[in-house]
Amino acid sequence: MEFEARIEHICATNPAAPRDAIIASRRLFRAAHLLENRINAALAPHGLDMREYLALTLLASEVDGPMRPTELSITLDATRTQITRLLDALEKRGLLARSPSPTDRRGLELSVTDAGRALQKQAVPSVYTAYEACWTLVDPDLQPMLLAALGSIDRGLSPA
Repeated sequence: MEFEARIEHICATNPAAPRDAIIASRRLFRAAHLLENRINAALAPHGLDMREYLALTLLASEVDGPMRPTELSITLDATRTQITRLLDALEKRGLLARSPSPTDRRGLELSVTDAGRALQKQAVPSVYTAYEACWTLVDPDLQPMLLAALGSIDRGLSPA
């Protein structure tokens, strides 16, 4: 049975169920999962996955100077354990460095290495192509509305 048929069956037995919200949420989850798979496939030839690529991209941007693991964790919506594993893997490959913070003796600062910066830069066209392939599936006239709707959901669900 197809997913929407299952939802219809569930909603038929529970008339108070918010059918459209359930279907829209499920489609959003599935689309995000499928997009991440596409991006990971595009990054595979570079030896990266999406989270590694995003970490290198954020570190390479150095918007506000060196980033701390906690900041990276928040930006990537990752747990401390996930970030530690991610950083361990990237550091082991020579793509980033961790150094003691000069202002907080308990803290660490992250920096992308030259090798990490080069790999991230090499991967950019592959990632952009994957993003564009996804968004060409949406009518260009609907894209601004969809972007606004997703922004509303993001803002509404984000912690204050």
